[in-house]
Amino acid sequence: LFRSAKALPEGNVLADGDGIQLGRTARYWGQHVLVPRPGVAVHINAFNFPAWGMLEKMACALLAGMPVVEKPGTPSALVAWRIAQILVESKLLPEGSYQFLCGSAGDLLDHMGPQDALAFTGSSATGAKLRGHPVLVRHNVRVNVEADSLNAAVLAPDVDAGSEAYGAFLANVALDIQQKAGQKCTATRRVLVPKERVDEFVAELTAQLSRLVVGDPADAKTNVGPVASADALRDVRAGIQKLLQYARAACGGAEAVQPKGYFVRPTLLVAIDSSAAAFHEHEVFGPCASVLPYDGSAAGAAALCNRGGGGLVSSVYSNDSKWLGAVVEGVAPWLGRVWTMSDKLAGHATAPGLVLPHTNHGGPGRAGGGEELGGMRGLSLYLNRCAIQGFQGFVAGSYGAKTPEGATTPA
Repeated sequence: LFRSAKALPEGNVLADGDGIQLGRTARYWGQHVLVPRPGVAVHINAFNFPAWGMLEKMACALLAGMPVVEKPGTPSALVAWRIAQILVESKLLPEGSYQFLCGSAGDLLDHMGPQDALAFTGSSATGAKLRGHPVLVRHNVRVNVEADSLNAAVLAPDVDAGSEAYGAFLANVALDIQQKAGQKCTATRRVLVPKERVDEFVAELTAQLSRLVVGDPADAKTNVGPVASADALRDVRAGIQKLLQYARAACGGAEAVQPKGYFVRPTLLVAIDSSAAAFHEHEVFGPCASVLPYDGSAAGAAALCNRGGGGLVSSVYSNDSKWLGAVVEGVAPWLGRVWTMSDKLAGHATAPGLVLPHTNHGGPGRAGGGEELGGMRGLSLYLNRCAIQGFQGFVAGSYGAKTPEGATTPA
């Protein structure tokens, strides 16, 4: 993102698109520009990414010229605090551009005004409360929310067992269960597999998951560490129990792994009825995914995906471009990102759960309705768009807008 910033012009005004002829001659001219908002960006971050979650928001706000107040998630606040110390000691940031707040935010939101911005990562319930804060509503404070997401991974019927795309499907679903003990907002929660392929897939994935070692992250033999807190452990175990009312456990489960610690075994559930609301409404934020058998059609896959009510990312595995396109176009209105995989791409792409700074991170509906990153798009929360109108010589000359081909610039 900072590398992309080298393309930004000097000064505080960024041309937004081409200039526009507004009258019968080109003398009367318009130009949209983006300018920094003279406020403060308040960032309330999630516990699961104490480094990345703070820095990805900061990068966009600081590039847009806005100072930040960073509040970390409580369970991992000490990690974020150490990063804050390093940042301050480095003297890389301008004086006063960065503040770090641990613990309760108190009445911080009561002091926000129309030029400020709030970016929140966390549960959809908390995001809704923040959006409804009376001060934020009264001043129309800009609010960006990145929240829950029941991300799906879809296996198309054309993907053969043993193919590279099938191998990627197995590997990526297993990775999302294992990595960070499943505590990722982009982790796959729903695994859509054609009905006739379910037994084969479940057997292979269960074999992989059963080899994972759960325990102390400091031990080199450990593959899956603990969830973040006692509250998280309680919620994950209760969530698995809830889903087990509509599924069978192929491996793992809600039982305690050991007397001490916040450990959960990698859990793979197989739905008895893929249409059961629990799979599409309740997220288990831990090392758990549910296999949902479906009819193999593109329409059926898209319909099940969209039952999640809006998400951050879903992945689709197919070598059939027509089938793949039908699913992509069917789910795109409900997602911030659609990640596709085929034999031709295998080995050349990052995993679907990895958020890249060049592309959008966020999603509609349940996922919060927000957007982050996406290259220079990530600065938009912190900038104001204004249309400058006047004599073309002044407007185009002062704000760096390019004159469209064929138009004339009056002297």
